[in-house]
Amino acid sequence: MTRTPTLKPSIESIPVINARRIVITPIYNEEDVIADVIRQIEAEADLVIAVNDGSRDRTNIILEDWLEKNNRAIVIQCRRNNGASTALRKGYALVTDLITRGIISPEDLIIEIDSDGQHNPRYIGVLCNRFESFQGQIDVVLARRDFSIYPFYKVIGNIFLTIFASLLGGFLYKDVESNFRVMKAQSFLKLLPWFSGYKYSGAFEVGIILAYLGFRIDNDYVISVPHYRAGAGFLDGFHVLWMGIRARWRLNRGARISDNETFLRETLKEVQAPAWFLSGSAPPAQERQKDNLSKK
Repeated sequence: MTRTPTLKPSIESIPVINARRIVITPIYNEEDVIADVIRQIEAEADLVIAVNDGSRDRTNIILEDWLEKNNRAIVIQCRRNNGASTALRKGYALVTDLITRGIISPEDLIIEIDSDGQHNPRYIGVLCNRFESFQGQIDVVLARRDFSIYPFYKVIGNIFLTIFASLLGGFLYKDVESNFRVMKAQSFLKLLPWFSGYKYSGAFEVGIILAYLGFRIDNDYVISVPHYRAGAGFLDGFHVLWMGIRARWRLNRGARISDNETFLRETLKEVQAPAWFLSGSAPPAQERQKDNLSKK
């Protein structure tokens, strides 16, 4: 099992990040919180890709209104609910398309964050700064959650999955299920051919794939969780584990996902975006805001 070399980044002393920050967030039935979460994400990002996973409440209306008023937004309106992992896969596919079309740079930073309020968007700047502070010695920064407000069974379940992801991927994780991740856009060109995405398996599967492919991962930065919301249940852990085993099997056999081109075409049919997306030009830049969270 490989370990990340001990590195001590100095967040305060690094220059301003020149790469754009592009956020992917999957959404399902979040009408009570999504407007506030999106507002906080916008303050930290140059572009927000919101993947509405077939929400049945007012989430789609809120997102459509937001898109009309915002020139740095893309919404993928999924026709049906397929689970958070498939929603993430659509975001990944769109990122690869944006790179291919020259709309974003391979060097731009892609941030994955949950939309239910469990991830504080103000950490986006902190994690991006941490990524940059390693000066190319790290490929992925994966936040590690403070579990102090989580129920005991969730903590045990996370330990269980983290141990198995470490064994399957070959990297010693501390919190593989965090799903608050920063890496360069070009990394998705290597990730997507192996990622299937099913229900809640996304974070687990991605963790195994990135580690197996040799990505250098930092999973040490601890973030506070504003509040706990129940999501995947106990039985879901078994299908997550099975999807991770299948991912490792695909990697061993060199069996890449075969439907990515079709999947991308279907995803593009669901995209709602400003005029610059259709013209192939870059999205407008966002002025950087100084992070005011404590450094760890």
